Amino acid sequence: MAENYPENMTELNKQYFEEQKRDPTITKQQLIRRAVADAFQDFLSEAEEGHYDSGKLVGNEIQVFGINQKLRHVIKPMGTSFESDFEKDGAKLMWYLEERANKAIK
Repeated sequence: MAENYPENMTELNKQYFEEQKRDPTITKQQLIRRAVADAFQDFLSEAEEGHYDSGKLVGNEIQVFGINQKLRHVIKPMGTSFESDFEKDGAKLMWYLEERANKAIK
């Protein structure tokens, strides 16, 4: 597991168990969406060697905004949704997000 977010369903299930103790209303889908958003932002900040652009998970896409708050890129999921991509193969999704973050800064 990365420092702040799960990278696969095994790690997510562990986090879900712990989060359920604090917030019984939390869902796995919410945790997956948070993991996708956090992972993409980490990859983007790493690629830029600092936090300049911001990635926001909006609906079924990640929108990348520049420091001027203008939309620069839109990242679509590999399949039907980021949630299903994560459930199917979290590691593959992490590689995809890292690749897209690197492309977003060019």
